[in-house]
Amino acid sequence: MAGTSTGAGATAGIMSQFLGTAGWAILVGAVTVVVPFVFNRVFFFLPIIGLILGVRAIRRGQMIGGIIGIVLSVIGGIITLIGLFG
Repeated sequence: MAGTSTGAGATAGIMSQFLGTAGWAILVGAVTVVVPFVFNRVFFFLPIIGLILGVRAIRRGQMIGGIIGIVLSVIGGIITLIGLFG
């Protein structure tokens, strides 16, 4: 009975979803959410950069990291709009 071993390979595959461009998209998205609450400032360009990085990550095959980066950037963009007009 031959078993299939995917432990290390599966972990490496999942980790690759959060490296490179996807990692930057997640980082920028997280910054857009955290900065307004910590420093009471908004940076209107950060959500745009996060969206661009998220799309680039998806186009490079990093679907999970790209989607997380885009979602964080959209949330950060909403916070930024509320901060600018609220």
